[in-house]
Amino acid sequence: MNVEGPADRLRARLRDEAPVVAPGVVDAIGARLARQAGFATLYVSGAGTAAARGYPDMSILSLAELVETTRLVAEASGAEVVVDLDTGYGGLPTLYQAMRALRRAGAAGVHIEDQAFPRRCGYLLDGPCVPIAEMVRRLDAARAAGTDLVIAARTDALRGEGLDAAIERAAAYRDAGAELVFVNGISTLEELAAVAEALACPLLYNVSGSDLSFEPSTEVAKAHGVALVIYPIQAARAAAAAQRRLFAQLATGEGDRPELLGFREYMDLAGWSELERFERALAERPARPPAR
Repeated sequence: MNVEGPADRLRARLRDEAPVVAPGVVDAIGARLARQAGFATLYVSGAGTAAARGYPDMSILSLAELVETTRLVAEASGAEVVVDLDTGYGGLPTLYQAMRALRRAGAAGVHIEDQAFPRRCGYLLDGPCVPIAEMVRRLDAARAAGTDLVIAARTDALRGEGLDAAIERAAAYRDAGAELVFVNGISTLEELAAVAEALACPLLYNVSGSDLSFEPSTEVAKAHGVALVIYPIQAARAAAAAQRRLFAQLATGEGDRPELLGFREYMDLAGWSELERFERALAERPARPPAR
C-alpha cells in the first residue's frame, strides 16, 4: 500500500496551489503557531536556525543542529517542511548523507546553493559561486541519495555576477533536474519577470527578511511561475523585537509591554491539554489483571 509522505504532499501542493507560502520557523512553538494560522508548508532557514543558537550565518551551524531543528518543526506541525541545505555542509558525501538524514527527520524538500564552501549570508557578503559543473555535481549527489525529497537549486550569482549570469546558472540547474529553481537576491519586479521569462519553470522566491527583497502579491507570483514563496526570518525578527521591548520595559518600568499569549494558550502550544486528555483517558480505563 502506498502511503503519501511529506514530499508527495508538497509536490501536489506546488502543482495545485501555487504559489505556496512557507513562513520560516525554528522551534516547535513557532511551528504550531504557523500551523494554527493555516500554513501547511513551513520553512527551516539556515540563517534563522543559526541565529537561534547565537551563530552568524557563516557556516558555523552543524548538520546535526539543522537536522534536529527540522525534526522538531516537522513533528510539532505535521506540515511539509522545506529545508535550507546551504551548500551541503561539506563535500559530496556529506551532502549525500544530509539528504538521507533530513528525510528521516521528516523533511519534504530542500534547496541547495552554488556558493563556495564555507558559505556566507548572501545578503551581507557577495561570496563567489562555484563553477556550474560543480553545482551540477551537488545536484547529482542529492539525487543519488535516493530520497523522494523535492530538490530546489539556488544560485547566488545575481548580486555578484549580474542577472545574465544568474539566469545562465539557473537554466543549467533546471536542465540538470532541479524541480524548482531559486535565483536569490531578486529585488525588483523587472528582475523577477526576466527570470521567469528566461527559465519558464517553477520558481522558488525568497522574501528574504533582509529588507532588500521585492515582495510580490499572490497574483504577481502566480503570473510569473512562482510555485513557492518563503519568508525565512520574519517571524524570528518579530519575536526578537517583542522580547527586546519586554526586557526594556522590565528593566526600566517605562513604556508598554508587548502583547502576551495567554498562559494556558502558551502551555497548550507545548502540548499540555493533549497529555492531560491522555492521562484522563488512561485513568478511566479499567485496570487489567496482572499477567500470570
